[in-house]
Amino acid sequence: MKSSKYFLEDMLNAVESIETYRVRSYEEFALDEKTQDAIMFNLIILGEAANRLPKAYRDNHPELPWASIIGTRNVIVHGYDQIKLQIVWDILTKELSKLKETLEEMLSTL
Repeated sequence: MKSSKYFLEDMLNAVESIETYRVRSYEEFALDEKTQDAIMFNLIILGEAANRLPKAYRDNHPELPWASIIGTRNVIVHGYDQIKLQIVWDILTKELSKLKETLEEMLSTL
């Protein structure tokens, strides 16, 4: 059985992969389908790893928006025709750095 550390590391790796895509503006992002695909693939990994963490672990760590992370994955996978690029852009520009910081803190305590 894989440990919580394993899944947290997967989450952090997905965030770090997303960071490698240096998209400067929403307009650039909206026109670059390859980058959209790569980022959304990593958002899927992020959400799947979060979902595989034991519920008790997630409940004990409310500092992350688990439902939003997992829900984003579900929309990308199951509601692909409902994806709103502006929401993905907002995740990239407003949420990702805080998520990375929190994951690093969580991993440092294991």
